[in-house]
Amino acid sequence: MSRRYELDLCRITACIMVIIIHAGSALYHSCPLYEPAFVPLCFISTAARGSVPVFFMLTGLLMLSREKLELWHFFRRHILRLAGLFLLWSALYAVGSRVASGSFGSAYDFFYSVMAGHYHMWFIAAMVTCCLLIPILHAAIHGVKLDTRWLLGVFLFLVLLMQNCNLTPDPAYILNRFTLNFGFDYLPYLLYIIWGWYLGQREYGRRTLWLAPLVFLLTAVLTTAGNIWYSNYRGYADGWLFSYFSLPNFIMASAMFCFFLALRGHDFKHGKPIRQLSDCTLGVYLLHPLMLNILERSGVAVGLEQPIGSLLGVSALCAVLCFAVSYIAKKIPVIRNLL
Repeated sequence: MSRRYELDLCRITACIMVIIIHAGSALYHSCPLYEPAFVPLCFISTAARGSVPVFFMLTGLLMLSREKLELWHFFRRHILRLAGLFLLWSALYAVGSRVASGSFGSAYDFFYSVMAGHYHMWFIAAMVTCCLLIPILHAAIHGVKLDTRWLLGVFLFLVLLMQNCNLTPDPAYILNRFTLNFGFDYLPYLLYIIWGWYLGQREYGRRTLWLAPLVFLLTAVLTTAGNIWYSNYRGYADGWLFSYFSLPNFIMASAMFCFFLALRGHDFKHGKPIRQLSDCTLGVYLLHPLMLNILERSGVAVGLEQPIGSLLGVSALCAVLCFAVSYIAKKIPVIRNLL
């Protein structure tokens, strides 16, 4: 199957939008409502939220569209790898935070931090949980028989093992925190996985190239108005419609996804750099909170003095640095699989 560069562009765009979310989150919530910058900050923060569901939609399109799903390869290449990355990068961030603070703390606190993961690692845990059920969805869509051992394995992990981790006589907070990472709370993201596959089966004409951005923009404007109204009602900057399952985010994610799907068949003259950047997106996602922290400690941070310029500038610089680090790291055999 030929490389679908439009999906690579979609992944790259969504990755950059996630950086904008995390770069501007603290600034948005600390911005006084009377500041002129609050409205554009709210718009940027609102519009960027539509990017996160896109990653699940891409997974659904790429995995569920396959005629055959090799279970062992899928388990090893996706589930085990993502679970390993979750533990590894959670440990790295736990060590990094202690080095930065100058205090390691107790071993218990360290292992609890590893089990909890850094704030952005929820996505990796959610993807692992959803991937466990992708073979079931694939079998249902394509009408093929699924190995019963897979069903038993999912039951043992998601139900039996998770429940028994919480059956200790006294609260075992580390085990309990582990179960929260791989629980049923993430299963609603299967909606986006199925929705991404469904949208990928449709045909899109040229008008989608202007209609999808228009729908995205109008939805973002109306959602921003809703968030501003609710923030004024509460008296502080609030993300009323920031939920990834809010109807506006569903619409924005769908519009964004359809726009890139409409580019299928386009002659991409720079396919190689697009593919290389796309291959770096997981590494960028894992690295970007660390890079934002390094930039902040170096005096390059977002601020209310120039909120919009600083937010976009810091986000762009963070993206460039993360893509560069990820690209270079992938050239080194020892660490290429860690990003």
